[in-house]
This record gives sequence, structure tokens and C-alpha cells, in this order.
Amino acid sequence: MFSKVCFLLIVTTVLHSTTRAVQPGFQARITPKGLQFLSDVGIRELQDQVSKLKIPDQSGSSDVGIGTIDYTVSNMHVVSFNIPSASISTKTGVGVTVSASGLSLALNGDWKYKLHGLIPASDHGSFDVSMSSVSLSITIEIGADSSGRPTVHSSDSDCSFNIGDMNVKFHGGASWLYNLFDDMIADKIKDALNGQVCGIVLTEVNTNLAKEVSEIQMVASISDTAEVDYSLVSTPLFNASLTTFHKGEVYQKDKHTEAPYPVPTIPPDGDDSKMVFMWMTDYVANSAGYVLQNTGFFRYNVTQDNIPAGSKISLNTSDFAVKFLIPQISKLYPNMMMQINLNTTTPPMVNITPDNVGGVVMGDIVAYVILPNKTLAYLFTLAANMKVSATLGFHQANLTWNSTYVSADLKLIDSAIDNFKVDNLRASLQAACKLYIIPKLNEMGEKGIPVPSFDDYAFQDPVISQGKGFVKIGTDLVAQPDWRKEKR
Repeated sequence: MFSKVCFLLIVTTVLHSTTRAVQPGFQARITPKGLQFLSDVGIRELQDQVSKLKIPDQSGSSDVGIGTIDYTVSNMHVVSFNIPSASISTKTGVGVTVSASGLSLALNGDWKYKLHGLIPASDHGSFDVSMSSVSLSITIEIGADSSGRPTVHSSDSDCSFNIGDMNVKFHGGASWLYNLFDDMIADKIKDALNGQVCGIVLTEVNTNLAKEVSEIQMVASISDTAEVDYSLVSTPLFNASLTTFHKGEVYQKDKHTEAPYPVPTIPPDGDDSKMVFMWMTDYVANSAGYVLQNTGFFRYNVTQDNIPAGSKISLNTSDFAVKFLIPQISKLYPNMMMQINLNTTTPPMVNITPDNVGGVVMGDIVAYVILPNKTLAYLFTLAANMKVSATLGFHQANLTWNSTYVSADLKLIDSAIDNFKVDNLRASLQAACKLYIIPKLNEMGEKGIPVPSFDDYAFQDPVISQGKGFVKIGTDLVAQPDWRKEKR
């Protein structure tokens, strides 16, 4: 039930923990529309659970003037429970309060009695109970354990379930006799309901929600060697919305070294048209490039064996293209295969503007001839500078991209070949970039960078826009998505 407010609680994990004054690389905000959605989902689950309640049998005795009557009301169950509205509000220094008012509740059950007196008697029948002006409130205290993980807790005093008006009507047998002391029975039913409803809520908070919060993953894997850190760097901001500030940096697994780049500033933004907004700076992408560069992700050795089948590219030194572009190689090493080693020399850099997502990849192209004894004979080294652009997308809970080639330039660094002409190779660089570098970038882009997400929700109708140094994602939420269930 109240596990559905987990989305809200996830991002308030450091209210009582130490935070770091670090510029956030990732920022998120739940708008009033999003808070109301979370409240509505939680209340709907509460409504479903209370509707299935079976209230314990209640017994008692009363002096009715003509003797003492022992009574029992049993088989009580809820027939309707309506919650017209609910809300979530913050409670400074404590956590959040979920409130609902104007609730109505109806139940029925059976009654029976035994009258002890001059004229003993017994009878049985049924009864109906209607309640209105019912209110419910639960405060969830948010803290952190010694390891900095979030904790949630609610005590008995944090839950209240109050019944404003209550009417009990008995049917069958000597119902007129029960109607003489219906207030006493009503009080017993009130006490039983208050204990049961608050018991459901407290169990959800202290058992189910507490378990969900304890399993929150603030680090998400993006490759075999890299992971993105979404830990909070400052306390959340509470106003009409809830805004959180996250590290937003990609690290090498088991080796957290800070990327040496500035973090762009995310400007104030009052947009509340979606339930949730997220801002991801280009620092996230650039820290990913820094890690992937250091782990050799962009290092690739091209031989004829790993050129895609059906390609017209041949690395044989006697092939027409090689003879035309670099005739000296064909003369020195006729009818031999070449190996081309591609390697980025600096981490790829991404630059986001309101109109474009651009990237620069700089690297070396080193060529060898494979001699008959399988050793390599060095030919030349070129410095390559490639510019790409990207189209951003959003799939499930990942920010994705697709890169396209823009331009490239070559510069000769070293050569074992006399009279080497770089100009002849510039035209062929585009094909090489499209064949190897762009697919490598898109291999990572297809998987994307995961943004914080939550098991019981999917993003619905996401909208992506760009600013200076950041991407803004606005999305609504939908509960219980099928794709989440399939992943489990």
C-alpha cells in the first residue's frame, strides 16, 4: 500500500545524514502533479486492502434494566470503503505525512445475545454499520543508518484513523433491544477498526517499505568496467515540489577516480507540466568517456578477419585501393595483409547546447603489415580528429543516443614510408569512422545511461529537451509496468 510512496522516499535519503557540498551532475524533481500521483496510488492500495478486512468478533455485557445481557457481534466485513482524496506533505526535520479525509466506510455482520434475568431469552440477527467524515494520517520518519543508507519508520503515535459519524442498525429478532445500547457496540467497532487500519499502515511502512528502501541501488552498472553513481550530494529541497541533487558521475568499477572536468550549472526551472523532471549534465557523459578511455574501451585492432562480411574494404597491400592511396606499400610489401590499430588518445568529449549534442573523438591510427612469419612491420601513424553529432532518445529507464559522422581530419605523426601523402587518405577516413568508431559509440548508446528508476513505476510519455551543458527529461509515471515484471 504505502510502498507506493517509495518513489518519494527514495530521494529523501539524506535528511539526517552528512552530505557533501558538490556540484550535482544529475538533478531530479517531483512536481506537485507527481506527488499527487504517488498519493493517489498509495491510497488506492489502502482502499483495496481495507475493503478486504475481516474485523475480529466483539463481545460484551450490559445491564438493560430487565436483566443482564451478553452480546456478540461477529462475521464483520467491509462492504465499501471510499477515499475521495489524499495528499502528501513534508514535515521539516522528520519526513513526510500522507493524509486523507472525507472517507466513508460501510460494513455488516451478525449479532446474537443471551438475556439473564427473570425471563431468560436469546436471539440473533444481522446489522449494518455506516461511517462518514473518516480521516486517516500517517507520518513516515526518514533517517539513515550508520552506512548512510536510508531508513524509514512509523510508530503507533504516527498513525491516526478517526471516525466522525457512525450509525449502527440492527435487523431481525429483538433488534429493538440491541438498539438500546448501539453506542457501546459502535465504540467497540471503532476501536477494532482503528487498530486494524493503523496496523495495516504500520506494517507496510516498517516492513515492506523499509525493505524496499534498504534495497535502493544508488549505483547502476553501464558496462563491465563502469558504473554511474547517483548518490546524493546535498539535502533535498522542499517546497511545493521536491528537488534532489545527485553526484551523477561515472566511475571505473572498484576504482573511483574523479573525472578532471567542470560540472555545468543546472539553472532554476519552474516547469511543472510533468510529474517528474530530471536534468543530466554532459559531465555524466564526459566522465563515462574518461573511464572508458582509461579502460581501453575505444582501442580496436582491425584485421581482414574482423571486417564485416560483404564489405568492399580489403586490407591486402595489392588491393586496388591500397595501391592507389599508398602505392609505396604495395611495392615494399606486395600481396600481404595489413593491420590497422585504432586508439583514442584522449577521452571523447560531449558538448550539449540548446540546439545540438556534439562530440569530439581524437585518436591515433597506426598501420602495420603482417609479415609471412606473423610479425608486424610498422608503416605509419596518423592523428585523427573526428566530430560527431548525436540524437538523444529514452528507452524504459535509460537515456540513449545514436551518433552520426560529421567530419574528420588527419595529420601525419610518423612514417616508415618515404613521400607519404596524407591527402590521399582523408577521403577514406570517413568510411573507416563509419565502419568502426561510430558503431563503437552507438554500441554504448544503444544501452544508454540508466537514470534512477523504481520497480513499481515506468516512465510515460517522456519529453527530452536540451540546455547549455545539460539534457532535461520530463516524464509522467505509470504504476506496475509490464516491462518491469519481465525483467524480474
